Amino acid sequence: MNRKLLHSVIFTLLLAVAGFVSAPATVEAGTTPLVSTQWLAKNLGAKNLVIIDVRTETNYGVGHIPGSFNIPYVGWEPFNEKRQCQLMPTPAEFTKMLQAIGVNKDSHVVVYDHGNSIGDATKGAATVWILEAMGHTKVSYLNGGFTKWTFEGRIIDNKKPQASPGNFVARLDGSKVAELKEVIARMKKKGVVLVDARNSNQHFGDDKRGDVERYGHIPGSISLPAPFLNNAGANRAPATIRDEKQLARMVKGVGIPADKNTEIIVYCNTGQFAGLNYVVLHDILGYKNVSVYDGSMLEYGADEDLPLVRFAWGSTVK
Repeated sequence: MNRKLLHSVIFTLLLAVAGFVSAPATVEAGTTPLVSTQWLAKNLGAKNLVIIDVRTETNYGVGHIPGSFNIPYVGWEPFNEKRQCQLMPTPAEFTKMLQAIGVNKDSHVVVYDHGNSIGDATKGAATVWILEAMGHTKVSYLNGGFTKWTFEGRIIDNKKPQASPGNFVARLDGSKVAELKEVIARMKKKGVVLVDARNSNQHFGDDKRGDVERYGHIPGSISLPAPFLNNAGANRAPATIRDEKQLARMVKGVGIPADKNTEIIVYCNTGQFAGLNYVVLHDILGYKNVSVYDGSMLEYGADEDLPLVRFAWGSTVK
């Protein structure tokens, strides 16, 4: 076999491993919100697939999943003097970001993060929540992220892909984003479940994040820490979400009703960790009415007139 033919064969084999040669024309209908690295490798190159890498620009430049576009997680955060407590960008900002990387109305968007820690996992999951809240209905989260992809020896790239402008237009779905006034109104409303995604020591009030003004949790809220929903750090495994049966047992164990129509509002410190709880509750377990309190404790804790519970679990004691 001559050298030119040998190179051609090797190149073809590499493309096959990456998933390009046998890639479907489009991502198949009915794709689940949580996809595996095997699924993504099979679908690389699909015409309607757009992959978003939320890692830092530096990490992306060193190597990324072939064909993925980089929008660092900090790029989704519109914090400024007027919007200190909001993770959600405006529809206009979001439309501009997504159209720039070629996202269309019928695109299937897959989001991945570094996949090495709970912080990584919550960034990817929060991005999924933002996409869904902005009206994109075909979104999946890559379970295990970039770490799992590389652990499996899959091909990476350091080239920036090019895209024609997309036609997706963001429209905020208010049912997926809770505001402070809604949280206050629902604190004592029967049938509404408030879920605290922070670590249990912050929920209990023994500790707090530095930029959160006060200790404790919103009265009546249930503690379901986001780190418990993920395998990050377990036996040096990539940060994968626990399997559905485990998640269902955990949700039942903390007292969230089995009724999938239950109204659930999830919060944390900034909205980031709550994004993982949203993905688990809404996208994996099928709860239909889940929203994230965007301002979370950063906003709620700053108002000293609002009640907080400390050194108790779920109680309404101030």
